This record gives sequence, C-alpha cells and structure tokens, in this order.
Amino acid sequence: MNIYLVTSNKNKLREAEKILNTRIKSVDLDLDEIQEIDAEKIAEHKARQAWKKLKKPLFVWDQSTYIDCLNGFPGPLIKWFWTQVGLKKICEIANYFGNHKIHAENILTYCNGKVVKHFHAATDGIIPRRPRGRNGWGWDPIFIPKGHKKTYAEMSADEVVRVRSHAIALRKLRDFLKNGRKQ
Repeated sequence: MNIYLVTSNKNKLREAEKILNTRIKSVDLDLDEIQEIDAEKIAEHKARQAWKKLKKPLFVWDQSTYIDCLNGFPGPLIKWFWTQVGLKKICEIANYFGNHKIHAENILTYCNGKVVKHFHAATDGIIPRRPRGRNGWGWDPIFIPKGHKKTYAEMSADEVVRVRSHAIALRKLRDFLKNGRKQ
C-alpha cells in the first residue's frame, strides 16, 4: 500500500499495519490543530495541511471521546483532557456523577491532493471505577467497550484489535483504496 499515515504515535502505526496487513509509511509532521468541536473539520484541516507538506497520498487518524456525564466533553479534545486531568480523575468524575457512559469515535481522513474522504467508526462503552490495565496507550485504561468486561488496556493485542472501532475505519479505508478510488 503506497500511503502515508501522518502520526508520531507508533502505536497507531503498529495497529494500522496489523489491521491492514501491510507495511505503511509513517511521517511525523508538525501540523496545526485548529480549535474546533467538529472532529471532521479538524481531521480535514490536518489532512490538507499534511498534503501541502508531503505531496503524497496520506491519511490522518483522529479520535474523539465523549463522556456522557460531561455532556459529551471533551470530544476531539481528548488528548489534552486526559493529559491534563489524568485517567484517575476522569474515573473519579464518572464516579461522582454516577454516570459511566462513554462514546469513542475514530475518523481516518484520506487526502491525495484532489480527494478528501472521511472514514468513521464508533464504539460505546463505560468508564471503570478506576483505571485498569497496562497495555495500549492513551485512555485505554478507562474504556470498557460495550459487551466486554475488560478495558482496552487489560486486553491482549489480538483481543483489542478485534474490538477497537478504528479497525472498522481502517477496513473502510483499505476497501476504498483497493477499489481504485484513490485518484
């Protein structure tokens, strides 16, 4: 597959390669992230900006996490939220409100200079009473996907790849590229 994943996150690269069953080129670009609540607008801005720098077919990967007891906050601001607040405090907030519902959305945005296309996938889950597990990255210790008892961070790499919503978005991207629609 002749495509770049714009990321500095080696975990995203590893999972993308595993799900797509191919080697992907990755590049870490210094991109502006616009302040916006609409995750699709953020992803498209980053993809177009990356295209201007790279001039190669690429995709960016954005995640948004909506915490029910916070009226959907932080959404696309999840990275800064969990970095600043911390996973333990997020669990404490859910415990305080007695509402542990959480919703995660992934957007993969493809750009080849002419076409910009978004691939979406989502997962509902719950926040545990405290962070659990040591695997994965980011907010994995505080996300139990619907229908499961373990957080992403408690699952093996093979287990988590089968249940993460971004696997669905990656397969949609793969199918789009295989059908020759990248031009």
